[in-house]
Amino acid sequence: QVLAGVYPISQLQEPYTAVGYLGSRLALPPLLQLRPPSGPAWTAWDLCEAWAEKRGYRTARAARNDVYRAANALLRLAAEGRLRLCLRPPGFTEERGEWRPP
Repeated sequence: QVLAGVYPISQLQEPYTAVGYLGSRLALPPLLQLRPPSGPAWTAWDLCEAWAEKRGYRTARAARNDVYRAANALLRLAAEGRLRLCLRPPGFTEERGEWRPP
């Protein structure tokens, strides 16, 4: 709902699930030129942390990476169309011939 623009990004309390969904459908690290994570694979938290480090998003008191702000920024990039996310209708691959013009 967030990526479709139905639910406002500013109302999200936990944006990492939506970032994980976005990261599973797009190759965000090469697109955004992010540094590789310390673990074996990218997680939503790793994506947000790498984006916060790249953009310089820091928390006010502890000066740690502001991953919440980075998650919101990534979702806004997708909602504004700067990251192109294309979703096919349900059943598209099975009924591909019916969707194409003759």
